Amino acid sequence: MAAWLALGLGAILGATTALGHAEWGSAVGLGLVLTAVPSLPLTWRPALSTMVIRGCAVLIGALVAMLTTGHPAVLAVATVATAVCGAALARVGPTAGLAVVLIAVDLPATSVGYDPGRVAATLAPYAIGVLVVLIAWGGWFGCAAALRRARGESPVAETAATAWREPWPHVLRVGVAVAAAVALAGLLPEDLVGGHWLVTSVILTVQPTAGGTGMRLAQRLSGNTVGALIAAVLLGAHPSIPVVAALTVVLFTLAMALRPVNYTWWAVTGPPVLLVISEYPELFPWYEGGVRLAMNLAGAAIVLVVVFGVPALTRIASRSGRGDFTEHDQSDSVYKIQSGRSQ
Repeated sequence: MAAWLALGLGAILGATTALGHAEWGSAVGLGLVLTAVPSLPLTWRPALSTMVIRGCAVLIGALVAMLTTGHPAVLAVATVATAVCGAALARVGPTAGLAVVLIAVDLPATSVGYDPGRVAATLAPYAIGVLVVLIAWGGWFGCAAALRRARGESPVAETAATAWREPWPHVLRVGVAVAAAVALAGLLPEDLVGGHWLVTSVILTVQPTAGGTGMRLAQRLSGNTVGALIAAVLLGAHPSIPVVAALTVVLFTLAMALRPVNYTWWAVTGPPVLLVISEYPELFPWYEGGVRLAMNLAGAAIVLVVVFGVPALTRIASRSGRGDFTEHDQSDSVYKIQSGRSQ
């Protein structure tokens, strides 16, 4: 499946370049990546449901990004709101929040307003990206089913459906952490390219459990360090567009194939793919991978404070309060005993 999705991404980059509109590759590619990641089920019912839900989340996120372009305060509120909605709805997940952040950066600085024609034209590339995912998954599924029949193997059993809702403490943590990240990103210099990676890092790091969040922190920080080096080499070499497209396909294949094995592999190979797609056909400066890593470190600090620091301080304060009361009560009891003996 990873190869089919990567070929779909390669076809997008190649076709848009051949048509003389390579800049479309960024929007269509983002639609594909946001729909395909983190992974897709192997059986058709849950896969179709997942792709439709994520596709709708991508298009809604794109619409929100369009309507809030040129209004930073409104965009900030919308980013937090969509991240919270995604955290509450497990089958949506981080897709909605990521779509708003990444598409807001991808869109031109001028607002499209409320003209239905311009809105539809702006949404179309992202919808095409979603459609390519459906086609690529369908091609893989058809070939895999034919191969199983030829080998006499039984069909893959369907897995249990994912629950719709996440527990409210997770939703609260996501809301607080993303709000802090958005506020901090708003304080960064306006000429800093890549400040949005601070928000995406927080959205992707906070998990439903503290243990899962700690594991994701370690995986992202270690993987993104290596990914920043790969991105620096790729961006610093200034390869031609065909070479960029080919390398992106290879890296995306590795990212999608190895992510189910360990998220660290996605953290290694995913950043160069996102950096290329976000600016395609142009390239970020070579140090942009380092900027992204710095934003991930800042995001990790926010997650540590919200998920681990605040609960730890709350527990310490609670225990201290109980301890002071117990100590006072015990000392008073000892005083009474000693007074009774002296009498």
